[in-house]
Amino acid sequence: MALRTAQPRSQVPSTALRVRFDRFELDEANATLLREGEPISLPPTPFAVLCALARQPTTLLTKEVLLNNVWGHQFVSESVLKTAISDLRSALDDNARSPRLIETVSRKGYRFIAETTPISRQQAQSGVPATEPEHHSGFIGRVDALTRLKQAWELACSGRRAIVWVSGEPGIGKTMLIEHFISSIGEAACARGQCVEHYGAGEPYLPVLEAIADLCRTDSTLPALLRQVAPTWLLQLPWLNTAEERDALRRDLAGVAPERMMREMGEALDRYTERVPLLLVLEDLHWSDSATVHLLDFIARRRRSARLMCLASFRITEIIAAEHPLKSLRHELRLHGLSQEIVLDPFSEADVGEFVKQRAPSLAANETFVRSLHERTDGVPLFLAAVIDEVMGRHADGQNQSNPIDGFALAAVPENLAAIIDHYIARLDSEQRLILSAAATCGMEFRVTTVAELTGQDAAKVAEMCDELARQHLWLVPPKSRAGGDAFENPFTFRHALFRQVLYERTPASVRMQAHRKIGAALERERAHGGLVTAPELASHFERARESATAVRYYIEGAEYALAHLSPAECINLAERGLSLLPQIAESAERAAMEISLSTLSGIATSHVAGITEEAKSALRRAYLLLEQVPQHPMRRRLLHGFGIVLLLRADYVDALALATKAEALSSALNDPVLLIAACIVHGNVDQLQGRSQTAREWIEHGLALLETLDAAPGETFLSDPKVTLLGLLALQLLPLGLIKQGRTKLEQAHESAKRLGQPMTRLVALWFDALFQVRLGDPERVRVLADEMHALVDEFSLGQGRTACRWFGGWADARLGDPLNGYHRIRDAHDENARWGMLAGETETLGYAVEARVIAEDWQAAEAELHEALALADKRTERVYLPQLHLLQAVIARAQGRRADSECAIRRSLDVARAQQSPWHELVALTELCAHKHATAEDRRTLTALVGQLPEAAGTPALEKARACLAGAKHT
Repeated sequence: MALRTAQPRSQVPSTALRVRFDRFELDEANATLLREGEPISLPPTPFAVLCALARQPTTLLTKEVLLNNVWGHQFVSESVLKTAISDLRSALDDNARSPRLIETVSRKGYRFIAETTPISRQQAQSGVPATEPEHHSGFIGRVDALTRLKQAWELACSGRRAIVWVSGEPGIGKTMLIEHFISSIGEAACARGQCVEHYGAGEPYLPVLEAIADLCRTDSTLPALLRQVAPTWLLQLPWLNTAEERDALRRDLAGVAPERMMREMGEALDRYTERVPLLLVLEDLHWSDSATVHLLDFIARRRRSARLMCLASFRITEIIAAEHPLKSLRHELRLHGLSQEIVLDPFSEADVGEFVKQRAPSLAANETFVRSLHERTDGVPLFLAAVIDEVMGRHADGQNQSNPIDGFALAAVPENLAAIIDHYIARLDSEQRLILSAAATCGMEFRVTTVAELTGQDAAKVAEMCDELARQHLWLVPPKSRAGGDAFENPFTFRHALFRQVLYERTPASVRMQAHRKIGAALERERAHGGLVTAPELASHFERARESATAVRYYIEGAEYALAHLSPAECINLAERGLSLLPQIAESAERAAMEISLSTLSGIATSHVAGITEEAKSALRRAYLLLEQVPQHPMRRRLLHGFGIVLLLRADYVDALALATKAEALSSALNDPVLLIAACIVHGNVDQLQGRSQTAREWIEHGLALLETLDAAPGETFLSDPKVTLLGLLALQLLPLGLIKQGRTKLEQAHESAKRLGQPMTRLVALWFDALFQVRLGDPERVRVLADEMHALVDEFSLGQGRTACRWFGGWADARLGDPLNGYHRIRDAHDENARWGMLAGETETLGYAVEARVIAEDWQAAEAELHEALALADKRTERVYLPQLHLLQAVIARAQGRRADSECAIRRSLDVARAQQSPWHELVALTELCAHKHATAEDRRTLTALVGQLPEAAGTPALEKARACLAGAKHT
């Protein structure tokens, strides 16, 4: 069935459907369907279809409308709608032939024909009861917010996933609200993670990883679930795997796109919440990495029922000022009814009065004081707490007892938070200030041992002082208790990031620089003894210590790790940070080597994120030019292969061949056969695209022979297994020679190798080459099967490289099998998307598919326009691989338009190209066309007769059978 792009899913109406029909009661808000009072188990998709139909009884809803309303932003086929209708009829005991509830309107859609009766809320027999507002002693100004959180939690517990944002300014009380809500839900499963401000790019999915790691410690069943459905996440939690398991996971995940992690976590959360409701709390998302934001978007849009509530907090001003991706996401999800936002406003004057009453009853009766306090603090809870504590301290000392409005109390109320923090810093004794300043240099989190080493004090004393500061509930949050862990190694956390920021900025620059140097050295030692210290963390400290070379080395390590763990965006951030430091390093071979590493990683990661862009090409070219200075660079294989593939995909064939020649020379100089294999792959691809079949075959077979000499696999050099790639390329070169059986054998070998390796990208490559082979043979049934397999693989493993190819192959099959218009649109849309990503190689062939679809639809004018575009590109790029077929299509168009002579000339051009390419297969096809339309000479028929006898492996193919029929018909006449 034809895949299609659906329009955005319609928003669920604010008044959810509650109706009675036949023996059934439907409650959309609570996702329930009852038959005579008993619940019916109905999956979410058929349920959504039922709601869409019942909302407009007696009205014909077309297939298009239903697909848009129910599936929204997804590629789906009409078959999934048929399946949902079938499931729905089974649940409702309805019969398609004699329906009483759902009527099929042939070739158009469906109509709900049962009479419906609205059910009032009071009549509803099931649902989540309305939550009455509660009053909480000691919890001021947030009763409504807490009530909304509880309502969202009740809905989540009933199976309707909830995404709730808690937003507001710094110090507004977001954390306090979240903690109060968590304490109110009892023993429910709760996973909590927090984003922290970093000196560089943060670790991808950091708050989610923290939350999942925390949940793993309290729920022993979660690691097994991750191992089953979320192996990429398991890889990020190394203490849950052995070294052998981690190595196996890395091999299995080669070539997997970052989107895979989102899909896995979505499935893991769905399965986990089948057993128990889960509250996932992510705090301070204004510091989050982009991967975490994309994951929340993915979770919110999943349609499967889940007892899950995601509760996330952020600062509005920071996401707006920084153009954080969360800014657009919150609006997008709210627009589609997929989230709700609780914006915490400052306290009202009444709230301030209640606040003062609880903290300082003796001052609460003074209305002037309360009003002035509200005006000067704008009702920000953090400001209020600071000022009231100060006022109470003065009041206890006997100062301003007569009138707290006079003198220090209100004069000391700061204009902004920094002033308040400065005031509190001043109240610290010298040792506390020393400890906190050192801790602020470490970051939001710090270990006692690191601060002790930095300040030269005893670790036990530092721990005691930190405990005291934590008890004040102003500066620090104590470490989470971890059974069996070293208490000194469990990190403290600053209660508020701005506290840490002010402390850091008040430390003299020279002192900070020395501190960062000491911290970096301490963290290196900790890492050497097995501590979980990340490379970006080390890089940020050495950067601020002005040790640029050391910082760059760690940025390279961090970028390489991010790329290997499916986070190309983070790889780009780290690589760019490292590149910005290079001017601070004296020119040398070491600096050149660093730039090669950073540019290579940046270029490859950019190609994953933004496509085969000029930026990706430029980064890789810079690394390539520097390779002259460091020919034995450890990334030389990845660089030359990656740059070669980028040039190839951008159709920069001259530069690609020049690079392959360079790789060949370097291979000889360094005795590195892997470089020569990379050159063979580039040569084989370019030569086959430009119609040099014999040369392409020589390079491909040479590459395969070299692979047999290697003692071990080439590792991470190649995006997919080189043997599978070369076998697929070889099959494509055997077909023009008419060696069909041999080509099929090579494809079978490619599929077997890919299956044995189990690498998703390698399996995709094998399917891709097979589809190209079958298109050339003209087998649409087989191409459709291959396209469906590609699509399933792309969906399962989020393989961005194949999302367009499976569509144009499927479109080609659709056109051949009777649906040329839909086939054309699928081909053209996929081609245009591919071009936007900068992947221009082979465009003449995909445009040829579009021409063929137009020809089958007998839209001759449109077909001719597409053909001119394809021929112009073939001439511009010297792409000749599909030129024989394009000329034959040109002949068909000319013949349909009554231009017999032009038709014959086009067939003759196809024949000339086939002979120039030494392709007896294409020569056979062209000569058959000549014979079929009475253009052939006696010499042409003799040549065709000879070709039929020379291509025994083509027996049984449509092309050979057609040739024989033409010869038989000519002989008979």
